[in-house]
Amino acid sequence: MKRETIIFTACGFLLGLTIGSLVIGPKVAQSKLAGASTAPAATSEAPAAAPAAGGNPMGAVMQQLAALKEAIARDPNNFDALVQLGGMYMDAAKFPQAAEYLERAVAIRDDASARMDLGVCYKQTGQLDRALDEFQRAAKMAPDQWQPIFNEAIVLIDLHRVDEAKVLAAKLQQMKPREPQVLKLVETLNAAKPQ
Repeated sequence: MKRETIIFTACGFLLGLTIGSLVIGPKVAQSKLAGASTAPAATSEAPAAAPAAGGNPMGAVMQQLAALKEAIARDPNNFDALVQLGGMYMDAAKFPQAAEYLERAVAIRDDASARMDLGVCYKQTGQLDRALDEFQRAAKMAPDQWQPIFNEAIVLIDLHRVDEAKVLAAKLQQMKPREPQVLKLVETLNAAKPQ
């Protein structure tokens, strides 16, 4: 199994745990609080008000999606709403939809962070050349940031351009000598056969 596959699987698992805790955690807390607070003072109207007040986390997400889409319908050049919507679709692993909104966003304002997210979307949908281009652009826009360079190296490995990835890994070692991800990347590349 490739190292990148393991990294992205682990990241996906962690993202799933995070989203799960955001969706399931409030339900558990709400059920415990509802049992404690509504039992003594239950009326015919209290149970109906509790779900609306406590809210369904998924309902809140759907409301936020609707509000962002409405904001974009009113102003198709709303950079912030486009980036937020792209981010929400990324969090839900809906990378093609996320890419659509992020493409629109970077057409309005050239932004390193939005380009990084767009590169991730392209990588996740198998568009490695496009991902590489976005990471390179983001790295030029934010030369003090190590993440675009790291992502660029990962894509280069996927493209079997190990020698180029090693050059970037050396640069990353200078930028972030103690960063665990950088150390693992360097270790992986040192073990790789030259291309």
